[in-house]
Amino acid sequence: MRKRILLLFLLCAVVCAGVWALVRFTDLRRTRLIQSATNLSGVTNTSTADEWARAAEKVKEARTETGGAETPPELKHYSERYWFLATQVAEIEKYNVHTCQDFLDLASMIQRGDLISVPFVTDSYVLFGIGQRADDAEFSRFEVDETTEPQTPQINAPHDQQKLLRDYQALQALAKNFGGRSYDLNNPSDRQALKINMLSSVRPEAFRILEEVAAAYHRQFDRPLPVSSLIRPEQYQHALRRVNRNAVLIDSPPHSTGLAFDIDYRYMSGPEQTFVMTELARLKKEGRIEVIRERNANYHVFAFINGIRPPDDLIAASLEKAGAPPPEEAHHAEPKAVKAKQKPKRRTPKKRRR
Repeated sequence: MRKRILLLFLLCAVVCAGVWALVRFTDLRRTRLIQSATNLSGVTNTSTADEWARAAEKVKEARTETGGAETPPELKHYSERYWFLATQVAEIEKYNVHTCQDFLDLASMIQRGDLISVPFVTDSYVLFGIGQRADDAEFSRFEVDETTEPQTPQINAPHDQQKLLRDYQALQALAKNFGGRSYDLNNPSDRQALKINMLSSVRPEAFRILEEVAAAYHRQFDRPLPVSSLIRPEQYQHALRRVNRNAVLIDSPPHSTGLAFDIDYRYMSGPEQTFVMTELARLKKEGRIEVIRERNANYHVFAFINGIRPPDDLIAASLEKAGAPPPEEAHHAEPKAVKAKQKPKRRTPKKRRR
């Protein structure tokens, strides 16, 4: 019996050591990526990486505040499960917002000034987990064939060739000077660092909301707001989908527009979560954002371009594009299911009176 207890204790110790090593390795890897992505020069590089590491530790430090989190109705799911996503699709359709396909497309958006490059760390917020799935593969065009896995197609049409050429030129110009440094596109480490820097971008409308919420959170708790996701090209969205089921794959993914960002609440105390959700609920009541509390410890925030929520009729018209079944299918689905469960009744002859 003692041997079994000792063996169980040793096994638990090994598992705990393994988990600690994994967490430590992840933190060190993230720090190295930040150092690579912010490799400006000498002291500036070390200073930025150290500042990010301190901010990350402050995000994860133990809390003394007690109490649970209260989720306001504004951050809960709608009774119509597709309404939340349809609201964002409606805004995208209303303003014909461009959705980013791949890193080449993203380079052009940055060069045109459609997006703002967000610093990795400031007093009020820290980019916490941005670009974790960024790889060091060569930059390529990305499209999705509905019948197969995502692939890099052949570019044949003249207008496709022209756009591809413009996007490559934008990427080359960006690599020469982005965030104060240059990147060698033939170097895998530089390609990965450039992708992380590119993913640290967002549209101005979303950035204003991010700064407002982060400033309020920092004033209240003296901690930086952890921002876990900004723009995500569809190419990156598909890679992320393998580990994050919340990464939607509809025709117009909100994160691919640059209007959405995520706030990580994993390490927040109950009062902190309540404070952030109250701020987000206020912004939603004002019609400036759509927001939801996701189960994977994130608040998903989507900024409306002119600070005005799309009308309900436009949202309703966007339900199918958000993945909802057509009305006729939804109407017929329930009766069929009920009918299948019913067993045929056996008719028994009535007794005749004599």
